[in-house]
Amino acid sequence: MNQNNTINIRAIRNKKSIKKDLSLQPKNIHDQYYQESDDSEDEKILSKIGRLQTKKYKDKDFIGYDENLNKIQKKKQFQDTIDEFINKTENKDWWRVVRDEMNNQDVVLSDKQLQLLDRIRTGKTAIKLADDYYFEHEDFNQFDLLSSYNPKRRFLPSKWERIKINKLVQGIKLGRIVLNPPQKVEKIFDIWENVAEDQVLSKYLPARIPASKAQLPSNVASYNPPEEYLFTEQEKQQWLQTDPEDREIPFIPQKFKHLRNVPSSEQLAKDLFNRCLDLYLAPRIRRKKLMMKSTDFLPEIPKPEELKPFPTRLNFEFGQIDTTKSGQVKQISISQDGQILGVCYEYAVAFFDAKTTKCLLTKWQSEDKQFLGLDFSQSGLICILQSNGFIILNSYIDKRQHPNVEDGEKANKQIPKNSNNVFEWNFELDDNVFQQLLEVKMPYDPLYAQFHSKSDYIVSTQPHTHVKSHCILVHSISKSSTSIPFQNMKASTEVQQTIFHPTKPELYIMTNKNIFIYSLTKQQLMKKLLAGNQQNSTIAIHPYGDNLIVGSNDQKVCWFDLDMGKTPFKKMSYHKNGVRRVIFHKTYPLFASCSDDGTINIFHCRISTDLNQAPVILPLKVLKQKKKESVMDVAFHPTQPWIYSASKEGVVSLWT
Repeated sequence: MNQNNTINIRAIRNKKSIKKDLSLQPKNIHDQYYQESDDSEDEKILSKIGRLQTKKYKDKDFIGYDENLNKIQKKKQFQDTIDEFINKTENKDWWRVVRDEMNNQDVVLSDKQLQLLDRIRTGKTAIKLADDYYFEHEDFNQFDLLSSYNPKRRFLPSKWERIKINKLVQGIKLGRIVLNPPQKVEKIFDIWENVAEDQVLSKYLPARIPASKAQLPSNVASYNPPEEYLFTEQEKQQWLQTDPEDREIPFIPQKFKHLRNVPSSEQLAKDLFNRCLDLYLAPRIRRKKLMMKSTDFLPEIPKPEELKPFPTRLNFEFGQIDTTKSGQVKQISISQDGQILGVCYEYAVAFFDAKTTKCLLTKWQSEDKQFLGLDFSQSGLICILQSNGFIILNSYIDKRQHPNVEDGEKANKQIPKNSNNVFEWNFELDDNVFQQLLEVKMPYDPLYAQFHSKSDYIVSTQPHTHVKSHCILVHSISKSSTSIPFQNMKASTEVQQTIFHPTKPELYIMTNKNIFIYSLTKQQLMKKLLAGNQQNSTIAIHPYGDNLIVGSNDQKVCWFDLDMGKTPFKKMSYHKNGVRRVIFHKTYPLFASCSDDGTINIFHCRISTDLNQAPVILPLKVLKQKKKESVMDVAFHPTQPWIYSASKEGVVSLWT
């Protein structure tokens, strides 16, 4: 150590010598540290800002303070990339320069420093040791200092490395792995190069757009305009009172005898500034302007005359029976061949000839019981709903046989009579025009029933039951049995209507707000449709089976596309009162809805087999009752574009 920085041991006894020796020490402790330290001067930090971030001095002309509280000024750097590029071309050792942000200076690395960095990057020691017994090797694990010998597997070629190498070789052969892929280099062109203007524009720049031309002066701007262009006092006052944006002429026209008498314009600087603004705000892209009208964006809707045939007018009305005895109309239905029309009243069921309006049969009911509805099957059976059960009739006058009824009669004989069965099946024949084949008794009143396409099964809906599981029943005629498909049903569910799918073994259950699709083969719920209505009233499925419509008491009709989602594809609200019935035509692209407001709305619905095209729904005609009576039910003719309607007072009409 230096003699100036040490204290003599002998001087400890003398206090004066101690004071003298202490005065020889450096005043600043940091100076003593840098004098005794082995670090180079390059590592000395000039800025004494501590842990303060350098971002604080980003917008200032100094980077901090030194130990004497003097500002350390920033050194000038390159202003842009062009200066940096010029410096690289002039300085060959530019790649050795490293920026020291703390001291705001550029450090040039020497060969030894570069060699040191290279050794650190390769995983070696920073300084090569000079020991004779020290040697470097890539894999230090092979030269352990343990007494045990290395196992044989360390000297054998690795099996997994061979597999990996084979995969890499195969990838190189097939082209999946590219060795030394060519790097994409940006094309830098010299903007001052002597190249033709057209060639540069075509290669690198967009198409040239000429600047907007300035508006040429007219006769008003002349120094000697005609008298009619000059302002009167009233016009001058009016021009001064108006806003500059609303003025037709931006100046007051004046008249001079000679051109040399014209003074300099007061608005010259302002006009030049506005011209620069016009050039600055001029468009930089050419856009092709399409001359289109607002009606061109609307889809092409065909006229209703092009979508004929559909019902347009009242043809005739069927003969009425005594409504004081029969009561209100419940439901109407037509046979599959279109010959017989059935009308269900509260206390009577009437069958008419659809062509001649002749009444073929009127079946009356006692005052204790009521008729609730009816439905025709494809084989000619008629299901008539009544209080505590239903009956099945044969619609053919020749009394042809039905194999399902015969099988059901044989199965009914094998059932023991003393069995405790809630549902009774009685096969009793009568001699009426429409022969009664069987009768089923149950403890509930079915409000709606529908035949399956095979005419063997009937699904009935009983909303008002004490047992919730009995609100949906499936009756098999050939087995003469009644099954309960849903044993565990919530007490809060209120089933309104249940129908079969026209082609698939599926059951559609409509509640007050939702529609459930149930698979009969898998016996599980497939989909739940959200109608969003307050109370659903009626449902109908398209003959193709991919679309359905739902009517509600809150004047809405919802169209569902089963391939699109759970919500309605389209919601329509065109009725003034609740919707009573919605139906599809079996052969024509038509559907209809009736309401308590006394109207029948006919729609055209075109459904494409292409799943990418949405259904097309177009309104065609609104049919109105004469007395604006509420329409209780409607039914399409199976083969003709006709529709039958029944009013509340019992008037049955045919619209063609």
